[in-house]
Amino acid sequence: MTLNRSIKLRNVTLSEREQARIDPRLDSLERRRQHPEPAAMLVSTAYPPQRRTEVVLRLQLGPLDGHPISHQAAETADDAVRLAVEDIERQLEQTLSTQRGEPSFGVPSRRPERKHTPACDRARILTAAASIA
Repeated sequence: MTLNRSIKLRNVTLSEREQARIDPRLDSLERRRQHPEPAAMLVSTAYPPQRRTEVVLRLQLGPLDGHPISHQAAETADDAVRLAVEDIERQLEQTLSTQRGEPSFGVPSRRPERKHTPACDRARILTAAASIA
């Protein structure tokens, strides 16, 4: 199935150029989907005195799955949509990594790295020899 799109604009008028930039971003979500009935809901609100556009993007993956949601703000609507789509893609990657059973997502190991020095090896050999004797 294709990605169902719902776009609501509040105090925002998109030019053809902005709309042309937003459409491929939403198409990238369609390429990444692996669910039967996906739907994307985009709500864009403009705040002219602050020169800021806020975007809320919600991706419904199916009737039983979770719904990744992203709240982003930028100077233009297409920049805010870009940030929101990147956030949703990151959330999808994190969900898939936990489903695959990976121990962590994007977090390096916190264990200190063990350094092998000749003194450590000598101490290990001496303790092993003492335990045998």
